[in-house]
Amino acid sequence: MMKTKATIKILCLAILIFTNTAIAQKNKFDNLKLASDLEAMAKKLEKSLASDHSNLPVYNVVKDYNAINNGVELTTKQLQNAIDNCAKNGPARLFFPAGMYLTGTLILKSGVHIELDKGAKILGSTDAKDYLVIQPEYKNNTDLQVDKSLFYAEKVDGISITGKGIIDFQGTSAVYLGTGNNDKRRPYGIRIVSSKNIYVSGIMLLNSPQWLQHYLDCENLMVENINVFNHAHQNNDGIDIDGCRNVYLRNSRIDSDDDAICLKSNGPAACENILIENCTAASHCNSLKLGTETTGGFKNIIYRNCKVVQSVTGLHKVNGTETTRSAITLIITDGGKMENVWFDNIEATDCVTPIFVTLGNRSRKHTESAPVPAIGSIQNIMFSNIKAYGAGPMASSVTGLDNANKVHNVIFKNIKIQLTEPGNAEDRNIDMTKLLKEKKRGYPSPDTFGNLSSYGFNFKYVNGLNIENLKFDLKCKDPREAIIFEDCENVVKTKL
Repeated sequence: MMKTKATIKILCLAILIFTNTAIAQKNKFDNLKLASDLEAMAKKLEKSLASDHSNLPVYNVVKDYNAINNGVELTTKQLQNAIDNCAKNGPARLFFPAGMYLTGTLILKSGVHIELDKGAKILGSTDAKDYLVIQPEYKNNTDLQVDKSLFYAEKVDGISITGKGIIDFQGTSAVYLGTGNNDKRRPYGIRIVSSKNIYVSGIMLLNSPQWLQHYLDCENLMVENINVFNHAHQNNDGIDIDGCRNVYLRNSRIDSDDDAICLKSNGPAACENILIENCTAASHCNSLKLGTETTGGFKNIIYRNCKVVQSVTGLHKVNGTETTRSAITLIITDGGKMENVWFDNIEATDCVTPIFVTLGNRSRKHTESAPVPAIGSIQNIMFSNIKAYGAGPMASSVTGLDNANKVHNVIFKNIKIQLTEPGNAEDRNIDMTKLLKEKKRGYPSPDTFGNLSSYGFNFKYVNGLNIENLKFDLKCKDPREAIIFEDCENVVKTKL
């Protein structure tokens, strides 16, 4: 009888080990395969979108369409006529010679490749009547917020905006002062919806009244070598990639008051197959971000070889500060799944919180008629070769929602964080369980969480955590512990 019981115990233990091993193998994140797949995608986009258009016919907006380029007289009619005719006779190149072009909403069409010569500057009108009210067919949460833009395209195939010129959306105009974050008087800069084969390169983009670039439900998008400065208002994002597939962003500088490089999912489509590399991001809020809108989720995403730097002084500062609130932010809070995300070789300076990862339950519907989203999930996330300088006092964190909804399979490898701003002794008593219950339905950010009970990392409700070579360089006296684990399972720690 004793032998039988012992045999049963051994058998049960073997089954448990086998089951845990199977689960671990199932959840294993193959980051190298992900990189290989996204690199292949990027090469295809580069070959198909960044190709030479010199063989296409060229139309000059001034010589061929009498566009006015004195920057004073409105020339929307002439420019739209040029776009329409290029589309009719296209694909074709639409050339803007040096000069200043004042315009309202321009509707982009398939096969039109806009080229801005050095010295060419497009100015967004500051008169609301010059903007068309347009609601996209693709239903999403932004329908309730903004319905205008300077450049708009929907269901187009094969467009580009390139060159050495400037687009100034003139969001700093006094007409926009006093407007709220989602005031419909504030138009987007560029908004492209449900379109494919889009290429943006070389141009400088300045001061949109709202988000500067909003690519929504698009496929095959490449953006490179652009310079963004967006400091007209709060809510001034640099680039928002929203529910898009097959995206390659590289070699660009994005300096914005609100989120700099932000992936979103405001509707049912996921953000999927996205490679972002060799970019410099600056923000008064979140520099490299996934969320907060998460309906369709996120899958197969890499940010690599990027720098997070302090933003220049803006006219408006989110939360009244010029310091980056979070260098890297990953959020699921409106349902949706986040999986297979890798941040590699990221260097951040002067950020309050280097890394912020959280699973919440705001449960915001993407349309009024949509069902309330179920609780989402986060799994297979990797951070490697991350350096942060001048951080604190708000610690980095990875937090699930509760014991039934944990963050799964997170890897940290070769992380170095220098901290220069201390917390205080009272922070050691912060109850993370209570904090997460209070914040789970709100807007999640390092600011809403505030200082935590550690100075380095708080891990709460995580299953599967592998930490290798995590170091803190403490330049100030801080009474808090370096790392705190609460309600975590399957934690492996080496070289702490």
